[in-house]
Amino acid sequence: MSLPSKRSLLAMDLGGMTVVELKDTLRSLKLPLDGNKAELIERLEHAAQTMPESVFQYDDIKGMDPLIHWFKMTGRLFSPEAAIYGFTRFPAGVLLTGVPGCGKSMIAKAIANEWNMDFHRVHPEELVGPCVSDNERFMRDLVDDLAARAPVVCFMDEAEKLLGQTKAGSMYRAADAARDSAESILLQFMEDDNSGVFFIFTANEFEKMSPALLDRFHGRFFIDLPSSTARKDIISSMLEIRQRNPSDYDIERLAEISDGFSGRDIRTAIDEAMKSAFFQDARPLVDSDLVEAFAQAIPTSEIHKEQIADMREMVSQGKMRAANSQEFGAGVLAVKGGSQLEWV
Repeated sequence: MSLPSKRSLLAMDLGGMTVVELKDTLRSLKLPLDGNKAELIERLEHAAQTMPESVFQYDDIKGMDPLIHWFKMTGRLFSPEAAIYGFTRFPAGVLLTGVPGCGKSMIAKAIANEWNMDFHRVHPEELVGPCVSDNERFMRDLVDDLAARAPVVCFMDEAEKLLGQTKAGSMYRAADAARDSAESILLQFMEDDNSGVFFIFTANEFEKMSPALLDRFHGRFFIDLPSSTARKDIISSMLEIRQRNPSDYDIERLAEISDGFSGRDIRTAIDEAMKSAFFQDARPLVDSDLVEAFAQAIPTSEIHKEQIADMREMVSQGKMRAANSQEFGAGVLAVKGGSQLEWV
Protein backbone atom coordinates (compact mmCIF):
# COMPACT_ATOMS: atom_id res chain seq x y z
CA MET A 1 0.00 0.00 0.00
CA SER A 2 1.44 3.37 -1.03
CA LEU A 3 1.78 6.14 1.52
CA PRO A 4 -1.38 8.32 1.53
CA SER A 5 -0.79 11.97 0.66
CA LYS A 6 -1.67 14.79 3.02
CA ARG A 7 -4.63 15.78 0.83
CA SER A 8 -6.05 12.24 0.64
CA LEU A 9 -5.58 11.75 4.38
CA LEU A 10 -7.43 14.98 5.18
CA ALA A 11 -10.24 13.96 2.83
CA MET A 12 -10.80 10.54 4.47
CA ASP A 13 -14.06 9.88 6.30
CA LEU A 14 -12.30 8.43 9.31
CA GLY A 15 -15.48 7.98 11.29
CA GLY A 16 -17.01 5.86 8.52
CA MET A 17 -14.00 3.55 8.25
CA THR A 18 -13.78 0.16 9.95
CA VAL A 19 -11.10 -0.60 12.53
CA VAL A 20 -9.37 -2.82 9.96
CA GLU A 21 -9.31 0.04 7.42
CA LEU A 22 -8.03 2.48 10.02
CA LYS A 23 -5.24 0.10 10.99
CA ASP A 24 -4.32 -0.48 7.35
CA THR A 25 -3.92 3.28 6.91
CA LEU A 26 -1.90 3.57 10.11
CA ARG A 27 0.27 0.66 8.98
CA SER A 28 1.05 2.43 5.71
CA LEU A 29 2.15 5.44 7.77
CA LYS A 30 4.22 3.17 10.08
CA LEU A 31 2.25 4.36 13.10
CA PRO A 32 1.19 2.29 16.17
CA LEU A 33 -1.92 0.10 15.72
CA ASP A 34 -2.94 -0.22 19.36
CA GLY A 35 -6.00 1.42 20.89
CA ASN A 36 -9.76 1.57 20.32
CA LYS A 37 -11.39 3.11 17.25
CA ALA A 38 -11.54 6.61 18.73
CA GLU A 39 -7.82 6.48 19.52
CA LEU A 40 -7.01 5.24 16.02
CA ILE A 41 -9.00 8.11 14.50
CA GLU A 42 -7.30 10.64 16.77
CA ARG A 43 -3.89 9.29 15.72
CA LEU A 44 -4.78 9.61 12.04
CA GLU A 45 -6.19 13.11 12.48
CA HIS A 46 -2.94 14.17 14.11
CA ALA A 47 -0.95 12.55 11.30
CA ALA A 48 -3.02 14.43 8.70
CA GLN A 49 -2.36 17.76 10.42
CA THR A 50 1.38 17.23 10.80
CA MET A 51 2.20 15.37 7.56
CA PRO A 52 4.42 17.34 5.16
CA GLU A 53 3.00 18.33 1.80
CA SER A 54 5.81 16.47 0.03
CA VAL A 55 4.03 13.08 0.09
CA PHE A 56 2.19 12.68 -3.22
CA GLN A 57 0.00 10.23 -5.11
CA TYR A 58 -1.34 10.03 -8.66
CA ASP A 59 -4.44 11.95 -7.55
CA ASP A 60 -2.29 14.92 -6.59
CA ILE A 61 -1.11 15.34 -10.18
CA LYS A 62 -3.77 17.45 -11.88
CA GLY A 63 -4.55 17.69 -15.59
CA MET A 64 -1.94 15.19 -16.82
CA ASP A 65 -3.99 12.10 -17.63
CA PRO A 66 -1.77 10.97 -20.57
CA LEU A 67 1.35 11.09 -18.40
CA ILE A 68 -0.30 9.36 -15.44
CA HIS A 69 -1.68 6.61 -17.71
CA TRP A 70 1.83 6.06 -19.07
CA PHE A 71 3.25 5.84 -15.55
CA LYS A 72 0.56 3.39 -14.45
CA MET A 73 1.33 1.11 -17.40
CA THR A 74 5.09 1.45 -16.92
CA GLY A 75 4.86 0.73 -13.20
CA ARG A 76 3.24 -2.63 -13.97
CA LEU A 77 6.46 -3.68 -15.73
CA PHE A 78 8.16 -3.96 -12.34
CA SER A 79 5.76 -6.73 -11.28
CA PRO A 80 6.50 -10.50 -11.43
CA GLU A 81 3.54 -10.85 -13.82
CA ALA A 82 5.39 -8.72 -16.39
CA ALA A 83 8.29 -11.19 -16.49
CA ILE A 84 5.86 -14.10 -16.80
CA TYR A 85 4.12 -12.28 -19.67
CA GLY A 86 7.42 -12.02 -21.54
CA PHE A 87 9.08 -8.70 -20.67
CA THR A 88 12.82 -9.28 -20.42
CA ARG A 89 13.93 -6.14 -18.56
CA PHE A 90 12.72 -3.21 -16.49
CA PRO A 91 12.17 0.21 -18.10
CA ALA A 92 15.15 2.53 -17.67
CA GLY A 93 13.49 5.91 -17.21
CA VAL A 94 11.63 8.95 -18.45
CA LEU A 95 12.62 12.50 -19.41
CA LEU A 96 10.35 15.37 -18.38
CA THR A 97 10.68 18.84 -19.82
CA GLY A 98 8.31 21.75 -19.53
CA VAL A 99 7.21 24.93 -17.88
CA PRO A 100 9.01 25.77 -14.61
CA GLY A 101 6.86 25.19 -11.54
CA CYS A 102 4.42 22.74 -13.13
CA GLY A 103 5.13 19.78 -10.89
CA LYS A 104 8.06 17.81 -12.30
CA SER A 105 9.59 17.22 -8.86
CA MET A 106 6.18 16.38 -7.40
CA ILE A 107 5.63 13.81 -10.16
CA ALA A 108 8.92 12.07 -9.39
CA LYS A 109 8.03 11.78 -5.70
CA ALA A 110 4.53 10.54 -6.51
CA ILE A 111 5.89 7.81 -8.80
CA ALA A 112 8.26 6.51 -6.12
CA ASN A 113 5.38 6.46 -3.64
CA GLU A 114 2.86 4.83 -5.99
CA TRP A 115 5.38 2.22 -7.11
CA ASN A 116 6.44 1.55 -3.50
CA MET A 117 10.07 2.29 -4.36
CA ASP A 118 12.86 4.08 -2.58
CA PHE A 119 13.52 7.64 -3.82
CA HIS A 120 16.94 9.14 -4.43
CA ARG A 121 17.42 12.73 -5.57
CA VAL A 122 20.79 13.44 -7.18
CA HIS A 123 22.47 16.64 -6.01
CA PRO A 124 25.20 18.38 -8.05
CA GLU A 125 27.91 17.69 -5.46
CA GLU A 126 27.29 13.96 -5.91
CA LEU A 127 28.48 14.08 -9.53
CA VAL A 128 30.89 17.00 -9.92
CA GLY A 129 34.24 17.28 -8.13
CA PRO A 130 37.30 19.53 -8.38
CA CYS A 131 39.89 16.81 -8.94
CA VAL A 132 40.78 14.72 -11.97
CA SER A 133 38.67 11.54 -12.18
CA ASP A 134 36.21 12.82 -9.52
CA ASN A 135 33.29 12.88 -11.97
CA GLU A 136 33.86 9.33 -13.13
CA ARG A 137 34.31 8.03 -9.57
CA PHE A 138 31.20 9.84 -8.35
CA MET A 139 29.10 8.44 -11.18
CA ARG A 140 30.36 4.91 -10.57
CA ASP A 141 29.58 5.27 -6.85
CA LEU A 142 26.09 6.56 -7.69
CA VAL A 143 25.09 3.74 -10.03
CA ASP A 144 26.58 1.10 -7.72
CA ASP A 145 24.58 2.53 -4.80
CA LEU A 146 21.40 2.66 -6.88
CA ALA A 147 21.78 -0.97 -7.97
CA ALA A 148 22.27 -2.02 -4.35
CA ARG A 149 19.10 -0.15 -3.28
CA ALA A 150 16.92 -1.25 -6.21
CA PRO A 151 14.09 -1.05 -6.88
CA VAL A 152 14.57 2.69 -6.66
CA VAL A 153 13.50 5.88 -8.46
CA CYS A 154 16.48 8.14 -9.17
CA PHE A 155 15.51 11.77 -9.75
CA MET A 156 17.88 14.21 -11.44
CA ASP A 157 16.50 17.74 -11.77
CA GLU A 158 17.86 20.01 -14.52
CA ALA A 159 19.97 17.17 -15.82
CA GLU A 160 21.30 19.22 -18.73
CA LYS A 161 23.33 21.28 -16.23
CA LEU A 162 25.14 18.15 -15.04
CA LEU A 163 25.25 16.08 -18.23
CA GLY A 164 24.83 18.65 -21.01
CA GLN A 165 27.24 18.92 -23.91
CA THR A 166 29.44 22.00 -23.39
CA LYS A 167 32.36 21.62 -25.80
CA ALA A 168 33.86 24.97 -26.86
CA GLY A 169 34.23 24.69 -30.63
CA SER A 170 37.08 22.40 -31.65
CA MET A 171 38.70 22.51 -28.21
CA TYR A 172 38.18 19.53 -25.93
CA ARG A 173 38.67 20.62 -22.33
CA ALA A 174 39.48 18.41 -19.37
CA ALA A 175 36.07 19.18 -17.89
CA ASP A 176 34.43 17.99 -21.11
CA ALA A 177 36.37 14.73 -21.03
CA ALA A 178 35.42 14.10 -17.40
CA ARG A 179 31.77 14.80 -18.13
CA ASP A 180 31.76 12.52 -21.17
CA SER A 181 33.44 9.73 -19.21
CA ALA A 182 30.88 10.01 -16.43
CA GLU A 183 28.07 9.98 -18.97
CA SER A 184 29.52 6.84 -20.58
CA ILE A 185 29.31 5.09 -17.21
CA LEU A 186 25.67 6.14 -16.87
CA LEU A 187 24.85 5.10 -20.45
CA GLN A 188 26.33 1.66 -19.94
CA PHE A 189 24.48 1.25 -16.66
CA MET A 190 21.12 2.24 -18.19
CA GLU A 191 21.71 -0.17 -21.05
CA ASP A 192 22.94 -3.19 -19.12
CA ASP A 193 21.57 -3.00 -15.58
CA ASN A 194 18.33 -4.78 -14.81
CA SER A 195 18.17 -4.41 -11.03
CA GLY A 196 15.16 -2.09 -11.10
CA VAL A 197 16.58 1.44 -11.19
CA PHE A 198 14.18 3.90 -12.84
CA PHE A 199 15.58 7.31 -13.77
CA ILE A 200 13.40 10.42 -13.89
CA PHE A 201 15.33 13.29 -15.46
CA THR A 202 14.04 16.83 -15.97
CA ALA A 203 15.61 19.16 -18.53
CA ASN A 204 14.21 22.48 -19.69
CA GLU A 205 16.95 22.57 -22.36
CA PHE A 206 17.05 18.90 -23.27
CA GLU A 207 18.69 19.63 -26.64
CA LYS A 208 21.94 20.20 -24.71
CA MET A 209 21.97 16.52 -23.75
CA SER A 210 23.61 13.93 -25.97
CA PRO A 211 21.44 11.94 -28.42
CA ALA A 212 22.78 8.73 -26.87
CA LEU A 213 21.46 9.72 -23.42
CA LEU A 214 18.11 10.90 -24.76
CA ASP A 215 17.73 7.56 -26.54
CA ARG A 216 17.95 5.67 -23.24
CA PHE A 217 14.64 7.00 -21.96
CA HIS A 218 11.49 4.98 -22.57
CA GLY A 219 9.36 8.14 -22.56
CA ARG A 220 9.88 11.86 -23.20
CA PHE A 221 7.10 14.23 -22.10
CA PHE A 222 6.45 17.97 -22.16
CA ILE A 223 4.52 19.41 -19.20
CA ASP A 224 2.58 22.57 -20.06
CA LEU A 225 0.80 25.13 -17.89
CA PRO A 226 -2.34 23.74 -16.21
CA SER A 227 -5.64 24.17 -18.04
CA SER A 228 -8.69 25.82 -16.49
CA THR A 229 -10.02 22.49 -15.18
CA ALA A 230 -6.62 21.57 -13.76
CA ARG A 231 -6.31 24.98 -12.08
CA LYS A 232 -9.66 24.45 -10.35
CA ASP A 233 -8.45 21.10 -9.04
CA ILE A 234 -5.09 22.54 -7.96
CA ILE A 235 -6.68 25.48 -6.12
CA SER A 236 -9.19 23.22 -4.37
CA SER A 237 -6.51 20.72 -3.40
CA MET A 238 -4.17 23.38 -2.03
CA LEU A 239 -6.97 24.93 0.02
CA GLU A 240 -7.86 21.50 1.44
CA ILE A 241 -4.24 20.88 2.41
CA ARG A 242 -4.26 24.24 4.18
CA GLN A 243 -7.37 23.17 6.11
CA ARG A 244 -9.80 25.36 4.18
CA ASN A 245 -13.08 24.20 2.63
CA PRO A 246 -12.95 24.93 -1.13
CA SER A 247 -16.74 25.38 -1.21
CA ASP A 248 -16.26 28.54 0.88
CA TYR A 249 -14.47 30.22 -2.03
CA ASP A 250 -15.24 31.15 -5.63
CA ILE A 251 -13.04 28.53 -7.28
CA GLU A 252 -14.39 29.35 -10.76
CA ARG A 253 -13.29 32.97 -10.45
CA LEU A 254 -9.92 32.06 -9.01
CA ALA A 255 -9.31 29.63 -11.88
CA GLU A 256 -10.22 32.35 -14.37
CA ILE A 257 -7.89 35.01 -12.95
CA SER A 258 -5.06 32.47 -12.60
CA ASP A 259 -4.90 31.83 -16.35
CA GLY A 260 -1.24 31.39 -17.27
CA PHE A 261 -0.25 30.41 -13.72
CA SER A 262 1.87 27.37 -12.98
CA GLY A 263 1.09 25.17 -10.00
CA ARG A 264 3.88 26.92 -8.10
CA ASP A 265 2.38 30.33 -8.97
CA ILE A 266 -0.96 29.21 -7.54
CA ARG A 267 0.63 27.87 -4.37
CA THR A 268 2.59 31.09 -3.86
CA ALA A 269 -0.52 33.25 -4.35
CA ILE A 270 -2.58 31.19 -1.88
CA ASP A 271 0.20 31.36 0.71
CA GLU A 272 0.49 35.13 0.21
CA ALA A 273 -3.26 35.50 0.79
CA MET A 274 -3.05 33.40 3.95
CA LYS A 275 -0.05 35.40 5.17
CA SER A 276 -2.02 38.62 4.81
CA ALA A 277 -4.99 37.23 6.77
CA PHE A 278 -2.74 35.72 9.42
CA PHE A 279 -0.88 39.02 9.88
CA GLN A 280 -4.20 40.72 10.61
CA ASP A 281 -4.78 38.96 13.91
CA ALA A 282 -5.16 35.55 12.25
CA ARG A 283 -8.58 36.44 10.85
CA PRO A 284 -10.41 33.99 8.52
CA LEU A 285 -9.18 33.75 4.95
CA VAL A 286 -11.76 35.27 2.57
CA ASP A 287 -12.22 35.40 -1.19
CA SER A 288 -10.95 38.97 -1.49
CA ASP A 289 -7.60 37.91 0.03
CA LEU A 290 -7.15 35.30 -2.67
CA VAL A 291 -8.32 37.56 -5.50
CA GLU A 292 -5.91 40.30 -4.45
CA ALA A 293 -2.98 37.89 -4.13
CA PHE A 294 -3.69 36.35 -7.54
CA ALA A 295 -4.00 39.79 -9.14
CA GLN A 296 -0.63 40.90 -7.77
CA ALA A 297 1.22 37.78 -8.90
CA ILE A 298 3.34 37.78 -12.06
CA PRO A 299 2.61 34.42 -13.71
CA THR A 300 5.21 32.08 -15.13
CA SER A 301 3.62 32.47 -18.59
CA GLU A 302 4.80 36.10 -18.65
CA ILE A 303 8.27 35.51 -17.24
CA HIS A 304 9.08 32.57 -19.55
CA LYS A 305 6.89 33.45 -22.55
CA GLU A 306 9.48 32.74 -25.27
CA GLN A 307 10.78 29.61 -23.59
CA ILE A 308 7.24 28.20 -23.28
CA ALA A 309 6.52 28.92 -26.95
CA ASP A 310 9.71 27.09 -27.97
CA MET A 311 8.86 24.07 -25.81
CA ARG A 312 5.32 23.86 -27.23
CA GLU A 313 6.82 23.87 -30.69
CA MET A 314 8.77 20.71 -29.77
CA VAL A 315 5.48 18.91 -29.16
CA SER A 316 4.09 19.99 -32.52
CA GLN A 317 7.29 18.70 -34.16
CA GLY A 318 6.94 15.30 -32.48
CA LYS A 319 10.09 15.66 -30.37
CA MET A 320 8.09 15.35 -27.14
CA ARG A 321 4.79 13.81 -26.09
CA ALA A 322 2.21 16.06 -24.44
CA ALA A 323 1.78 15.23 -20.77
CA ASN A 324 -1.30 17.40 -20.29
CA SER A 325 -4.89 16.36 -20.93
CA GLN A 326 -6.28 18.00 -24.08
CA GLU A 327 -9.43 19.99 -23.41
CA PHE A 328 -11.49 22.40 -25.42
CA GLY A 329 -12.89 25.71 -24.26
CA ALA A 330 -11.67 29.06 -23.03
CA GLY A 331 -8.27 29.00 -21.38
CA VAL A 332 -7.42 25.35 -22.06
CA LEU A 333 -4.95 23.37 -24.09
CA ALA A 334 -6.24 22.37 -27.51
CA VAL A 335 -4.97 21.09 -30.85
CA LYS A 336 -5.04 23.75 -33.53
CA GLY A 337 -4.46 23.24 -37.24
CA GLY A 338 -4.19 19.50 -36.89
CA SER A 339 -1.00 19.45 -34.81
CA GLN A 340 -0.07 22.72 -33.10
CA LEU A 341 -0.81 22.86 -29.38
CA GLU A 342 -2.16 26.25 -28.37
CA TRP A 343 -4.13 27.88 -25.56
CA VAL A 344 -7.56 29.11 -26.66
